Amino acid sequence: MAVLAEAISVIVRKDAVNQRLAGGDERFRALLPNRTLCEDDALYRIGFLSPAETQRFTDALQDAGLCFIGDNGEAVDLAVADQQHGPTTACAWLGFGRCDIDGGGHWVSTCWLRGATGDDSAPPPGTPIATPQGWRYETSLSKQFAFTPTTPDHS
Repeated sequence: MAVLAEAISVIVRKDAVNQRLAGGDERFRALLPNRTLCEDDALYRIGFLSPAETQRFTDALQDAGLCFIGDNGEAVDLAVADQQHGPTTACAWLGFGRCDIDGGGHWVSTCWLRGATGDDSAPPPGTPIATPQGWRYETSLSKQFAFTPTTPDHS
């Protein structure tokens, strides 16, 4: 499985939440600042529209016991992914790519746990993509990023 990666996404390893966050999943959910959570078997994803909001949340996760960036400069328990460019720091465990969610040309950015799908370069075709409750492509940032308005040639 994979998770949607719209706008700025904080991607958190579920195994890290269970191992290092006092209170585990329940505590993690209590820290959520908005309703953009989606999850697959291995990852949580929470979306933000601004870097400041993103930093407040990553700081809260670190204060609660998770590690963002290790001594080697790579993401450890959580990562930040930009919708257009993927992870913002080195992250060996996180895959990023775009896929057509329904075969109808509806492309979205996704993240997945590397090694969980067998092919680290992309989720297998037909892989379900977890999205926040109530999310619809028609009103999504993914659709807005895919649409490029054209101007008529008035020459």
